[in-house]
Amino acid sequence: MYTVIAIAGLLIAVWYFARMRELFVLSIRDGQTLLVRGHIPRNLLIALQEVLAHPPVPSGTVKAVRTEQGAQLSASGDIDERRVQRMRNIFGMYPVSQLSDARTTERRTLGQLLGIVWLAWWFDRRS
Repeated sequence: MYTVIAIAGLLIAVWYFARMRELFVLSIRDGQTLLVRGHIPRNLLIALQEVLAHPPVPSGTVKAVRTEQGAQLSASGDIDERRVQRMRNIFGMYPVSQLSDARTTERRTLGQLLGIVWLAWWFDRRS
C-alpha cells in the first residue's frame, strides 16, 4: 500500500517539475490557436497566430520552455520547419523576463486551468 502511494507521489512530483520550466503551451486546430497552459504576451500570441493561420495548420503544439540559456520554442504536429523558424524569429524578440511576467487577461476555462488540451478545446467559446 505504501509503495503505491510512494510511486504515485513520485510520478506527480516528476510531472510537476517537468512543467515548472514551461512558459506556455499553445494547441493548434485548423488554424485556430488556443493557449492551454502558461502565460504569453498578447502581441506574441497575435504574431504566432498569424503565422499559424495562413495557410491554416491542421493540428499541432507549440511549447516555450525556460532553459539555462534563456527560453526555447519548439513545435510538433503538422507545423513545417519554415513556419517553426518564423515563429522562433518572432519569439526571439521577447526577453525571458517579458515572457515570465506575461499575464493572461481573458478568463480561462477549466481545461486551460488544468492544462488538459482536449478539455480546453471542448470548453473553448469560439467553437
